[in-house]
Amino acid sequence: IPQILKNIEVKDRAIIKNPRVKKSIKIAEKLMNGQGRILVRKSGTELKIRVMGESENKKLLKKCINIISKKIK
Repeated sequence: IPQILKNIEVKDRAIIKNPRVKKSIKIAEKLMNGQGRILVRKSGTELKIRVMGESENKKLLKKCINIISKKIK
């Protein structure tokens, strides 16, 4: 299954708890509609948020990763 991993540098990893970020994750998961999966997590060692997605539909996957990434930046 094609996979995309995007590492986003942040000043504070707590941004993952921001309501705008949480909402973007829910939107992306809804768009995936069972065609793949999304995982968003804090890096354990760096000031980064890791956004990973898997799906056979690469175009949809890129769109979902970008939706989340824009809210984290």
